[in-house]
Amino acid sequence: MQPAAAARARADARLRALHAQLCAAPAASLLAELLLGAWAAREGDADDVALASLPPLADLEEALSVGRAMAASPLAARIGGHCGWKMGWKGSMEERHALCGPLFGVGQLASGAEVSLSAMGVFSAEAEFCVVLGSALGARTAPYTEAEVWAAVGRVDLAIELCGARQFRSEERLHYVADALLSAGVVRGPTVGSGAELEPASLLAPKVRLLVGGAEVSSGDASNNPGDSPLASLTLLANELCVERGLTLDAGTVVICGHCCIAGLEGRPSPAMPSGPKRPEWGGAAWRAGDTLRAEFEGLGAVEVTLMP
Repeated sequence: MQPAAAARARADARLRALHAQLCAAPAASLLAELLLGAWAAREGDADDVALASLPPLADLEEALSVGRAMAASPLAARIGGHCGWKMGWKGSMEERHALCGPLFGVGQLASGAEVSLSAMGVFSAEAEFCVVLGSALGARTAPYTEAEVWAAVGRVDLAIELCGARQFRSEERLHYVADALLSAGVVRGPTVGSGAELEPASLLAPKVRLLVGGAEVSSGDASNNPGDSPLASLTLLANELCVERGLTLDAGTVVICGHCCIAGLEGRPSPAMPSGPKRPEWGGAAWRAGDTLRAEFEGLGAVEVTLMP
């Protein structure tokens, strides 16, 4: 057997063993390990990964605990390590206004990169503001104010989130919450300023457009973020993780604050979730191999990525 085939066979065997454990005793830590193993072992479309049936999740809190377990797991090192958080799913779940999920190093790309949609399981993209913390936000009991959170901001970059999944078979929305909130990667472009240089409200002004192959497919602004602004979104994250969960957001943590606008990608597998409406933008924009997906932030610059099958 060739080395690559042998490695894949070992990975598949590990996935089968983990799945057997999950069937016997479902737990957030085991589901996190299964998803991380699938992410690391993936070759070709995400739907080809051996995740034929996932254990049921009791509620939203259990699903969110899987993402935190993924971030804390030693297996995260296999996909570049946990490097930050995404905010999103504004208004999607009755229990919480917005949700947060982990980001990993394997998906951090520079503007101009080429990305294989099948290798990353990508079905959609979102134009976002990306914040890098310059100082830590520590665990505490008192809620953080927006002023305190903004004081910790090191810089703000323009970004595109690549949305994807490790499997598309499940029809249970909570499985996609658990799967890193459908995060696959972040394409980061120019820095628009430091926290000290920028007024938080200034991020609400620019019109933001997404273009595929030069044609505009959607537009919007940062009022679509959780809390209706990037700063409000960051503050929600700080108070959930640092105050409610007792975690620390270290200096250097990457946070994408939520979509300004969204572009689906035609012909790509996307989540099937009858427990909630399928977002029409997932249906997608037409694209061809080699097309550029570009996010333009009025007056600030642009970030782009080349799409490949």
